[in-house]
Amino acid sequence: MILLYVTTAKADHNNHKEYYPGGAEFTETWKEFYAGDHEPELDDPLIEAGKAMTLVICEAIKHKDMRYRRYAIGALGYIGDMRALPTLEEILKSKEEIYYFRGDALQAIYQIDKSLGKKYANEYAHEHKYLEMFQEHMQMQSKWLTAPTGN
Repeated sequence: MILLYVTTAKADHNNHKEYYPGGAEFTETWKEFYAGDHEPELDDPLIEAGKAMTLVICEAIKHKDMRYRRYAIGALGYIGDMRALPTLEEILKSKEEIYYFRGDALQAIYQIDKSLGKKYANEYAHEHKYLEMFQEHMQMQSKWLTAPTGN
């Protein structure tokens, strides 16, 4: 059983908060994630922790004010754990979410389940140009959609 409590730490200049769900087992991974300063590598600590992090990342990204939320959403796609799908679907389907969080969730869904990602891309493409862009690239099977993050 994974403990899913949330604590907050310092807020950054944009009033985003650092969430540390999952208890002591995951604290060092979260600290490393939030300490990152090189954009292509921000999600690396979460990805390296693997499927053990899936549910705690899902808990953290439910907070719309999470610092580096986009990178945590993206990490779920690279981890590839089906257990992330309900949380990612919730973000994608919510019209209250900012379009780029919805697009990040769509890309992560596609990375986990290509056919489901394409289905959602077709369903939601009309709602924003960013989502439409993902639909087009999924149809073309663009490699960047699933390529590992890096320098």
